[in-house]
This record gives sequence, C-alpha cells and structure tokens, in this order.
Amino acid sequence: MEPVCLHRLHIPYMNNYRVLTLVNLLLFAAMGFNLPLLTLYLQELGADFALISLILTSTILVTLAGSPAWGWLADRLQRRKLLYIVALVGVGCAYWWLSRATGVFAAWPARLLDALCMAGTSTLGLTLMGDTLERSERKGRKMGFSRGLGSLAFAAGALVGGRLADALGLATMYQVCSGLLFAAAVTALLLQDVTPERGSVSSRAVVQGRPRLGLPLLFLTGCVLWTMAHVASTSMWPNYMASQGYSKTAISSLWSLAALIEMPAMFLGGALSDVVGRATVLAAGGAGIVLVQFGYLWLSASLPALLGVQIVRGFGFGSYTSAAMTYAAEAGGQEQRSSNSALFYTAGSVGQLAGNLLGGMLVQLAGFHVLLWVCAGLAVCGTGCFWLLRRQGNLHLAGHASTP
Repeated sequence: MEPVCLHRLHIPYMNNYRVLTLVNLLLFAAMGFNLPLLTLYLQELGADFALISLILTSTILVTLAGSPAWGWLADRLQRRKLLYIVALVGVGCAYWWLSRATGVFAAWPARLLDALCMAGTSTLGLTLMGDTLERSERKGRKMGFSRGLGSLAFAAGALVGGRLADALGLATMYQVCSGLLFAAAVTALLLQDVTPERGSVSSRAVVQGRPRLGLPLLFLTGCVLWTMAHVASTSMWPNYMASQGYSKTAISSLWSLAALIEMPAMFLGGALSDVVGRATVLAAGGAGIVLVQFGYLWLSASLPALLGVQIVRGFGFGSYTSAAMTYAAEAGGQEQRSSNSALFYTAGSVGQLAGNLLGGMLVQLAGFHVLLWVCAGLAVCGTGCFWLLRRQGNLHLAGHASTP
C-alpha cells in the first residue's frame, strides 16, 4: 500500500509544477510586452520625464508594501491558490485599465494596481513553487528551469510586443497583455491543493534541530546589495554604451545576448546549487556581477570583448536568481513560506529602488566610471555576505551533526 500512497501524493506535485511553469510563461510574456514600452506609453499619455520617474518610484513603493501584506495574508488564511488567482486577475484588470486610459492620471492608478497585484503573483507564485518542490531533491534545477523559461517568454514578448505596438498601437498591446493574464488565471485553476507531510521541513532550513523562522540577515543583505549593484548599473548601461559610440541596434543586441544566456544559466545554476549549496552559487552570481562592472570599465571599446562580458552578465544574473529563489522558497516550513517569499521580494524591491536612485544621481554628479566602480564595490559586499552565509551554514550543519 505504501508505494501506491506515495504515487498518489506525487501526482499533484508534478501537475502543480507544470501548471505553475505555464502560468509563469504567460506572466513573463505579458511582462515582456509591457516593460520595454511602458515609459513610452506614459509619455504618449502626456507624462514628462519627471512625472514618469515619480510614477515608477511610486509603483516600487507599492510593491514594497504589497509583498509582505500578501505574504502575511497567505500564511494567515492558508488559501494560496485562491489568492494567487486573485492576484493574476488583478494584474489582468490593471492592464485592461491601462489600455483604456485617456491620460496619464488615469493610467497612474492602473500602474499602482498592477504593482500591488504583481507583488502578489511573485510572492504567491514562489510560495506555491516551494510547496510543490517540498519533496524534490532537485529543487534548484527545477526552479531554475521554470524561471529560465520565464526569461525566454519575456524575450519573446519583448520581440513581439514592439512589432504589435508599431502595427496596432500601444493600447492594443496592453489589451493583449490583459488577455495573457486572464489566461494565466484560468490556467491557475488547475492547481491542486496538496497538504505536506506533518513536520516536513527542508533540511537546509534547519538550524540546530529546529525550523528557521524568517530568512537570515546575511542572505537578505546580500540580496539588497546584489540587486542594488545590478539595477544601478543596468539602468544607466544603455546611456553608457551610447556615450561609447554604440548604435541602438548594437545596444539592444548586446542586451538580448545577456537575456538569452539567462535561461541555461538559471538551469545550470539551480542544478549546481543542488550539489554545492545555494550560498556557494549565490556567491558565484555576485562575483559574476563584479566581473561585469570591470568589463564595462576596461573593455567597452571592444565589441567582441563586450560579447564575453554580456555572457558573464547572463550567467551572473541567472545563477543568482535561481539560487536565491530556491533558498527563499525552501527556508522554514509551509506555515512561514509565504512570509519568507514576501521578505525575499521586499529585499529585492529595496535594492531596486536604491539602485534606480543611485544610478542616475551618480552619473549626474560624477560620471559613468564612478558609478561602475561603486557598483563593483556593492557587488563585492553582496558576494561577501553570501560567502559568510555559506560558512555559517557549514558551521550549523557541523554543529548539528555533532549533536548526540
């Protein structure tokens, strides 16, 4: 009887993995349609650059508040599937609202609704994936594969979205985005509720024999510093490349190369983290971003060298992302998973907000080279946090092994 029971328990998890991966594809495709052209749409609706900056900043602040709120609500109600579907429908409604906006002040609340509900899809999507992979011994590889497919969907969405906007207009493009999100919500109805075994807690989330509540400060600090360095650098990177004499075609092609590398990098990084540990791969992702900053400083005059730098950037981003998502999803037990996922995304939002503010200000005050040096320093500090986290984890495991 035991093998039959295990088989029956395994079926919902495999089904949920496929459903969540498909929802992720639809969500990232819509993001690929939306994000590259968002500022152009706001400008078309009457916003100047200062107002666009204010709108983007306000959406990050809403995300900061929304992630912990969704996490708290999900852990309190334990109705993750329902809340996930509500969040997906909310994003779909926000895109539809955005497509019907007649001016920027009608579009602004639509963007705030988008940010609030997108915080829910991120937090609850990671939580549900953590629940789904609870029994898996290959969490990193499966997480990396699912998230890597999302990056490919984003790239495809960006490619198709621009052509659709040129042919039919930006408003029509946002209606398509809305349709993709409603399709994702319908797909999420196929998710099955599976109750984990009693006392089931990831072995990596156990510290001295008891479940860890929350996420380690070293991990969260490393996430903030890594994101801050990456966002500050990439936000000004197109301007830096233009100042070096590169054309828009060359700039977009270099960016696309890094995006294409992300998918295999996430899969390989996730699989490697199953073998050597999450913190080791996190540190490797941080070191990759350090090398990228030095590459931009010293190799920007050579296009062939920049191709190599962009490949390193793709692997740095991919390895960090897959390992960080897996680490956050497997920490603690099911009861704290939503809160931990929210905490992880909140740390990322803090880094994103700080990076956006830092990038433009530093370039304005001191130039591109100073920005790249500062970003390299931030990435070094983030890498140090992940390396200390690795050592801390080894000490905890050693202490636990020596306990009679």
